[in-house]
Amino acid sequence: MNKAVALAISAVLLSGCAQQTQSLDTSVAQAQIKQSSDIHWQPLNIPTKVTFTLDKNSQTSQQFNSAGAIAAFQIPANRGAITVDLQSIIDQGVYAPNIAFVDNKGEVLQTFSFADFSYKPAKFLDGDLLEGKFTFLPPITETTVNMVIYTTAKDLAQKTEVLHPAKAYAIAHGNVPPEIPNPEVNHSPYGKLNLSISTPYLTHQPQAQASVVVADQAPTLDETKSYYLDGIKQAVKKNDIEKAMKLLDEAERLGIDKARSVFITAVKAQS
Repeated sequence: MNKAVALAISAVLLSGCAQQTQSLDTSVAQAQIKQSSDIHWQPLNIPTKVTFTLDKNSQTSQQFNSAGAIAAFQIPANRGAITVDLQSIIDQGVYAPNIAFVDNKGEVLQTFSFADFSYKPAKFLDGDLLEGKFTFLPPITETTVNMVIYTTAKDLAQKTEVLHPAKAYAIAHGNVPPEIPNPEVNHSPYGKLNLSISTPYLTHQPQAQASVVVADQAPTLDETKSYYLDGIKQAVKKNDIEKAMKLLDEAERLGIDKARSVFITAVKAQS
């Protein structure tokens, strides 16, 4: 076993795992952009919740078949699986969102279309909205990933049917809703949206909501574990000990077991 490998193992055995606190960033870029190469990526931390408005002063791009204002965010890709909850508020019109995850070379990694969103009628203090919940697993090779929220010409040509206020009132009071048609809302190139981004291991919800979070995110836990353990093995195999140790540190901060033993075994196998 060479000296560098020995030092790496020693550092791992002696290292602690300090808890890192992420700050929330709710700012949104409003610059007018006409070329996709000039898109300004607004950095967001994980976890985060932001509310933003897309209007005539927002960015635009012909990329992704976009036909309206876009929102462009850059988020960490080294936290494992990313869960996204995007809501588009229904008012006089509604923004029909799509999501594209893009790497730093501009290659599209995964998309979620407007068809993946569903209508949610008004409830308590929340008005009518469109909502989509998604899970995205970034490539191990990426440290950050870009997320674009956009709408298309096809989406703008459609309408969304919403529950008639009279029906909503009747249902809320336990009465039979009247037999009247529901109104339709035009889709708009602009709108107001709520965005929540988290990871299964970094999200800590109140006890009353714990069962909901676990049920919704449980399928991603094994993916996140595999993401880090496989990443550690691959980094060691490529003799990139520094990257392997970074993945190990992140894995242990996320509470992933066996990460340390996987690292040590992989290093010994290479020596």
